[in-house]
Amino acid sequence: MKIAVAGHRRAVLLLGIVAIAACQPAAPKPSAQAPKSTAGQPTETLDTADSTEAGAVAVVRAHYQAIDQRRYRDAYELWESKGAASGKTFEAFQSGFASTKSVTVEAERPAGMEGAAGSRYVQVPVHVIAKMDDGTTQEFKGTYTVRRAVVDGATLEQRAWHLYSADVHRVVSMTL
Repeated sequence: MKIAVAGHRRAVLLLGIVAIAACQPAAPKPSAQAPKSTAGQPTETLDTADSTEAGAVAVVRAHYQAIDQRRYRDAYELWESKGAASGKTFEAFQSGFASTKSVTVEAERPAGMEGAAGSRYVQVPVHVIAKMDDGTTQEFKGTYTVRRAVVDGATLEQRAWHLYSADVHRVVSMTL
């Protein structure tokens, strides 16, 4: 995953890929629109220093963009504790997308930011569409909780937004 930080040309790295991020030119910030399938195209810039709600939303979008581009390690490591907060091993996380052809996410505007115990939390509502290898489509809705540390002495990594938890469920259409 190419992650660049706006300003001062220093790369704040969220996934341990210093060399890749530092060598890439900064891309435009993500728009309010959900990214489409972008395989083979440049990755959006993820400004991990953005302490606003928009920064939290960008992490959710980057997560799905990485999945869409089959960069599962990058998507996994956007979860807090280098993926452990997903509740899955990397192998289980990756195998969960084995039959996914493409995925898009529409991340809605959060209702606001909350704080507790030296952290900031943002609830990001999502609508996810996954196209499967067999031609079917799966739809999911729910929210991601995105978290960052704000205590004095926190490292840049700790101050970056990470996926903290998810409450996302498959939407089953019923035909009458």
